[in-house]
Amino acid sequence: MLAAEAPKITDWMQAWGSVVGLLLSGLAAMATWLLFRHEIQVRREEQRDNEAAQARLIVPVLDDLPRGLDEVRSFTIANYSGVPFYDLRVMLLRNERLIGNYSSPLHVLMGEVKGSFSYLAVPGVDVVGIAKTGDLAIGVYFTDASGLRWSKLNREPPTRVRQDDRWIEIDTIRQRQRAAARARLETEMKLRAMARRNKSRFRIAASIAAVVAVAVFLVFLIYR
Repeated sequence: MLAAEAPKITDWMQAWGSVVGLLLSGLAAMATWLLFRHEIQVRREEQRDNEAAQARLIVPVLDDLPRGLDEVRSFTIANYSGVPFYDLRVMLLRNERLIGNYSSPLHVLMGEVKGSFSYLAVPGVDVVGIAKTGDLAIGVYFTDASGLRWSKLNREPPTRVRQDDRWIEIDTIRQRQRAAARARLETEMKLRAMARRNKSRFRIAASIAAVVAVAVFLVFLIYR
């Protein structure tokens, strides 16, 4: 009588089969979720690449060093896209700090434009002397035909911006304080975003583990 009531080997096999099936289902769900996240990331990268297609075709170049005492640095900006750029701002930079700009408005750029910089007056800094060195760069803000605002440093890839605040004037105490505060804020935001992602992954893993544990417990109650 007791032998007849004892669970058969086939019952245990069915129970463990159910547990394995649940485990495989949980793993499949996690794999599907990870694949979905990867697909979203790939599509976002493709979207960013498509958005930057026109912006990559604007090429700012610093001309040769000035030879005369009264000469200033000049530049050439070429648009190879065949579509206009709008509202250009041209900057002369040293170590990504602003020391000069092009004061004339550039509302539309179709082909090529040449110009000369006006130097900024920065207390305690020999801007004119710095501008005659080779350690300089040209930075440009512009809006593409889709209405997106960009910045570009020399021939580097373009960077999306919301405001024209990528480059600031050459170092002053206040500028350094602002740059340090901005760097701390960006680091804090990145850490918070990473913590949220890790928390989300932990919750998903914990949910799958809980489902599996409940399934094992139910199987145990049924076939004990």
